[in-house]
Amino acid sequence: MTGGEDATQILTGATSLPPVSVTTWQHVIVSLLWFALSAQWMTVVPIIVPDQVAVILGGDSAAKEAISGTILAAGAVVALVVAPLSGALSDRSQHRRGRRRLFLIAGVLGSCIGLLLLLPFGHGASLWLYAAAFIFLQFWWNWVAGAYAGLIPDVMAEHEQDRASAWLNILSVAGTVAGNVVVVATYKTGHPSGTIAAFVALNIAILVVMLRHVREPQPGRQRSAFVLGEFLRQFYVDPRAHANFYWVLVTRLLGNMGIWSVFTFLLFYFKDVIGVAEPAQVLPALLGIGAVLAVPASIIGVRLAACYGLVHITQITSWIMAVCAFYFALIAFYPSLALIVPVILIYAAAFGAYQAVDWALALKVLPSAEAAGKDMGIWRISMVLPQILGPAITGGMISAVKVSFGDPTAYATAFAIGALWLMLSAALVTRVLVTVPAAGNKIRTY
Repeated sequence: MTGGEDATQILTGATSLPPVSVTTWQHVIVSLLWFALSAQWMTVVPIIVPDQVAVILGGDSAAKEAISGTILAAGAVVALVVAPLSGALSDRSQHRRGRRRLFLIAGVLGSCIGLLLLLPFGHGASLWLYAAAFIFLQFWWNWVAGAYAGLIPDVMAEHEQDRASAWLNILSVAGTVAGNVVVVATYKTGHPSGTIAAFVALNIAILVVMLRHVREPQPGRQRSAFVLGEFLRQFYVDPRAHANFYWVLVTRLLGNMGIWSVFTFLLFYFKDVIGVAEPAQVLPALLGIGAVLAVPASIIGVRLAACYGLVHITQITSWIMAVCAFYFALIAFYPSLALIVPVILIYAAAFGAYQAVDWALALKVLPSAEAAGKDMGIWRISMVLPQILGPAITGGMISAVKVSFGDPTAYATAFAIGALWLMLSAALVTRVLVTVPAAGNKIRTY
């Protein structure tokens, strides 16, 4: 970059990326929108939606887990389709200021409207209308996320992508911390207006910063006319030619089945099993502290991956989360906040490191840089599909089991199954073979 250029702008060519070093500030700016999205995903989904459902139904309703899980699953169904669709459409964009730009603007503004639509729901409100509002929000969250996932491959050269993955996760973790701080400071059961207003303001501020400072490469070539059949066929990725891509999809799907089978129901677990009087205050505080620990864990995870391989570190972090999930199950029979706190913090640190190396692993196995938005959208399915299956299956099972056997047995069963999903992910990720240049131009395969 020349001395007269803004040091915070990312400049790349249309068809190739120059082998230049990227500053830490540039990495932060490119990943900044993940900060805002994570602040919402990691609070609205596990805390605000379950709490609002409980308010609508009445806190003692035996069906709150099943209905909360079903609404979250319905929203995730929309996400399952929208993220790859948005990514693929943004790949085709010919906008002179970058193919992702208009998608980011529309997605962020739509998300703000979706957040505001959650406001008017209190005791006795329509669950159907509440579900519709959440589905609308999920549509726009994933419209922006599908296109945004292709931004790092667009603006970062391959040798910078591991570092970019680490910063992406650090900003995601920082967003989780910020989101939980906002919830602790502003959220009151049945009164989410302060929290929603803070998230809307955050979205707008970060969008403005990114539009100002991130320059995307101009499209390298003119796209052919849009033909629906050809557009749909591009979503097929030959598993024989891209086996590593599919193994990453499968193992990430299994890992996220374990994560979301536990994460979605922690609020109810704290209230009904551990006996916490104000779980909507205590859980965000713990998640925020855990997210702080996840920042150094992310950095350490990426550095260890440089020595031992992305696959090995992904496997180790999956095993750690599996062990923690088993502890959650055991603690259900000996409920104690003092016992659960250290386990949650270990789980959060492992989750931070897992996310950092998992994203980097996905970038290594992308079938096509030209279609990065579409491919990362497909990859995102492996995170979204478990948000459908995990809450729906686990929520229904908890509601059914606790009627006959009580809350401790219901949650212990659910969390033990979550641990088994994580164990499967850890076992199968070794099927992924990633070849990277090593020192002295030798080749190492992980």
